[in-house]
Amino acid sequence: MYEQKKISGKKILLLPGLFLLFILSCSNQALFPVPGKGGSSYINSRGQMVIPQVYKKTGPFREGRALVLAEDHIIFIKKDGTVLDTPEFESASSFHDGLARILKDGLVGYIDKKGRMAIPPGYLRGGDFSQGRCLVFSKENETLLIDKKGRILARLPYPYGGDFSEGLALVYQEGKAGYVDRKGNLAIPLLYEYAADFSEGLALVVREDRGGYINKKGRLVIPHRYSFSSSFSEGLALVVMEDKAGYIDRKGQLVIEPRFSFAGDFHDGLARAEEKGKIGYINPEGKFVIPPLYDSAEDFSRGLALVFKGDQPFYINRAGREIWTGELPEIE
Repeated sequence: MYEQKKISGKKILLLPGLFLLFILSCSNQALFPVPGKGGSSYINSRGQMVIPQVYKKTGPFREGRALVLAEDHIIFIKKDGTVLDTPEFESASSFHDGLARILKDGLVGYIDKKGRMAIPPGYLRGGDFSQGRCLVFSKENETLLIDKKGRILARLPYPYGGDFSEGLALVYQEGKAGYVDRKGNLAIPLLYEYAADFSEGLALVVREDRGGYINKKGRLVIPHRYSFSSSFSEGLALVVMEDKAGYIDRKGQLVIEPRFSFAGDFHDGLARAEEKGKIGYINPEGKFVIPPLYDSAEDFSRGLALVFKGDQPFYINRAGREIWTGELPEIE
């Protein structure tokens, strides 16, 4: 079976123009969750703690907001650590295209970045917004294409759908996958056992348990030949051949020979790869630029990656230098 592996308390005096720059720098800086035994908080790219509160669980910041578990309820926080004032909800997803999906009384709705209800809860299921569009499943068992004001743009005959990516969204019916356009029209027929979102102009599709790639016109440009493969990222796609992972380019040419027992997608110019049971990072030539020293590791994002030696967490930069290491106090 083909599987997708899938501020201190000091006073600061700033002139008006400098104050604006200060606010902008705070809102634009990358923040990273740091784990501890009893919870986690956030650091910046220099390893400095910028949100000192300790939460039970933290998610990544997306569009300037992050989901965190505080005590026994989920909340959104801003990059200055303040809590976003929102209606009560039972669960939520991260912000996408300016809206976040929430679940209230068993129904899906959407809030905006100010915490206001943008689309009231009224759907059994719903995806994330992208490019001003979203697929939702109504209480009347209809799949609807809606805009960011909740207006119905089209009613679709497909029981399942995904999020829009590069102008197309996945839809499923009777075990087959295809794609619809932003108007809800079928753009690529339902032919595939499995399909992924479009990325860099190509989409991974599976037929007869083998992965290949199509373009946005539905034409097969890289044949179905891989027992496992992933979407393109930074010009390369991970493929598995004879139980070893390597990478192909957009022409389908092998550029990194399959030799890794595990590998990941490229992010920030580097990809995770395993050698002799340890994980390091390779460059697009397939050379280790950060040695395989770690027991587990995550992808690079905005210049840092979270890695572990045993249970000890570290953040490293693209040069492999440790930016942060340590644990937070346990939550009382």
